[in-house]
Amino acid sequence: MQRYFIKFSYIGTQYRGLQKNGIISDYVIHDIDTIQGALECAFSAIAPKYKVYPRITTSSRTDAGVHAFCNAGHIDLHNKYDSMYNPSSVLHQVNRYLLKCCHDIKLLDCIPVTQDFHARKIAKLRTYIYRFMIPKKQDASEKIQQVPITEKAHTHCFRSQDFDIERVKQATKLFLGKKNFQTFSARRISDTEITYIKTLHKLTVEKSFPLMPMDPLSDHFDFWHIECSSKSFLYNQVRRIVTSLLYLGAGLITEKDIMFMLQVPNHQNWNRSVQVVPPVGLHLVNVEYCQEEINKYIVKYKPAHFEDTTTTMLDLEST
Repeated sequence: MQRYFIKFSYIGTQYRGLQKNGIISDYVIHDIDTIQGALECAFSAIAPKYKVYPRITTSSRTDAGVHAFCNAGHIDLHNKYDSMYNPSSVLHQVNRYLLKCCHDIKLLDCIPVTQDFHARKIAKLRTYIYRFMIPKKQDASEKIQQVPITEKAHTHCFRSQDFDIERVKQATKLFLGKKNFQTFSARRISDTEITYIKTLHKLTVEKSFPLMPMDPLSDHFDFWHIECSSKSFLYNQVRRIVTSLLYLGAGLITEKDIMFMLQVPNHQNWNRSVQVVPPVGLHLVNVEYCQEEINKYIVKYKPAHFEDTTTTMLDLEST
């Protein structure tokens, strides 16, 4: 059995999230409505056929509707020859399968690594951006502007009459550093103890731009994104931080409300007057690793005797 370090990107709109649901057992669960399930099906289709159904361990779990420019994980592949797959061939076969099945997923990299490599444990930093747009000041007679069709899956429209972006920028400092973010996490059942103390390394608000500037509807909005970086995040933490910042900018809560939620960490202390922003604007930008540490795990690829047969079969299938 050989382990591979993989990187992949996806548009999360049509999926129920990253993590495959169901109890892992001897039975194969084809859960193609999740990113993990779709990827595992794609890896199971590569030649030569698997001996043990491939299972992926992901570095970062994302919810339904969340997108990723670059997520990471590792997968164990075992064929009847007990030989290593050609990484280039794996990339080609997996991406061809995903394209053929109309999945919005792309495998970016596949690197053979040692069996003690663990993608989640050695990750150094995870970076998210939350993209949102605010309607520009409009004439009283003008009706609510329509959201540009290209933005619906990637940008949250936050409607506010008087949005104070400078107040939002100043408030980002409240979250930086080592804090207990229990109030800013959603309840979830876990077999392991949850550590609510996290260190936020970066939280910035930056001016953005429309995805399709030529769309005339884009002229009615100002575009922004919030960038957030940490070694790890709690369930819903990024979305709740963004929610508090947006509601602060709209004047619906104050800095004191945010400080209370930070200083008295408890699930019950989340401000019930605000509604958590949807996942539609959330993007996992990258999962960072130390390249020197990665190099310690990399296994040099050695061609196997079945490759000529596999290549011929793939060429015939594509003609």
